[in-house]
Amino acid sequence: YPKKNAKDMEPFSVPISTFNSMLKLFARRGMATEAEALLNSIDEFILEGKFKESGPNTRSYEAVLEALGKTSDADAVERAEALVTRVEVMSELGGGVQQPSLKLYNTLLACYANAGKVGSAERLLSRLHEQSLNPDAFSYGATIKALKNSGKSKDIAIARAKELSQSLERNGGVGNEIIFAHRLSILAKFGLAQQAENLLKEMEEKHKLGDLKQGPGIIHYTAVLNAWAKTDDKKAVARAEALFEKMKADNHFDLDLAAYHGLLLNYAVRGMSKKARRLLQVILDSDNISPNRNTFTMVIDSYSRASSNTNAGLKAEELLDQMRQLQAAGNSDVEPDSVCYASVIRAKQASKPGSGTISDLSEFDKVKIMRELQIENWPFQ
Repeated sequence: YPKKNAKDMEPFSVPISTFNSMLKLFARRGMATEAEALLNSIDEFILEGKFKESGPNTRSYEAVLEALGKTSDADAVERAEALVTRVEVMSELGGGVQQPSLKLYNTLLACYANAGKVGSAERLLSRLHEQSLNPDAFSYGATIKALKNSGKSKDIAIARAKELSQSLERNGGVGNEIIFAHRLSILAKFGLAQQAENLLKEMEEKHKLGDLKQGPGIIHYTAVLNAWAKTDDKKAVARAEALFEKMKADNHFDLDLAAYHGLLLNYAVRGMSKKARRLLQVILDSDNISPNRNTFTMVIDSYSRASSNTNAGLKAEELLDQMRQLQAAGNSDVEPDSVCYASVIRAKQASKPGSGTISDLSEFDKVKIMRELQIENWPFQ
């Protein structure tokens, strides 16, 4: 689009839909700063009399909000709120912008959800009811997600998520798979595996009765697998394996890497290195999925946590070499990072009885390990 400082620039005519397409591209990639800059440029062109077409419309603002929802900028929520206020004011003043839609507010709720701003999300949800905008399943799902990402305690988060789900139905809405996914993620966060599995069964029953359009999907089963990984239940691994086999046997499912990671995490946290290594080989042999650095890191972690870890360091370095080979072959997703290197170092220490903890290492020992692993920076803070 034209440079703002272009000299003697003639008024130009470009459909706002063209700008919206660019804004949507920025939104998909989470390029919030670029999206805001383009939106502001359009406004400036209009004020300078350089732009013949109508100004930004509701879709323009929705795209910028979507970009803000995907960025990790610390002030993203404040910028999103300011943008919504801008739309509200312009619509009241007759600035050619329609009254904010439910979709626009839902996009703001998504920003709150990612930031864990549950108080702001619940206040906006109440305001939508007051304005008769009829919040939908997405509105409630985003608020439940905000609960999960907030610092609320286990009991408060679980109870409030259930209340929100029931409130949606009381207000004439219909719960969907998104609501269940967010509720399951809260249970997984706190390691409440049995409750998660019960909720999964409730979802299955509702689907059979026709009360739920879609039944449990991979994302729901994976959340339960993650819940089993965080519990101390002695039967956790067996329950996780049974759930995974159920997924594999279902012809409707095409298992993704996250599903395999759910089972792999169960093995890794319990030091079940043989099972973890076998599952890694299944992933490597698959024609449909490819491992990433997290896959290998979990297996390396299983070696450092194993009850018999004499060869943990050697096994970890073998996996590190394999990661580098796969990276050289074109799989950039397996490039080792600082978390991976830290796991390898922990495995090396675990294989040396009496060698102390990582913090006990001297500067000489650290340099030696870094040379052995061919890394430039010490991965621990």
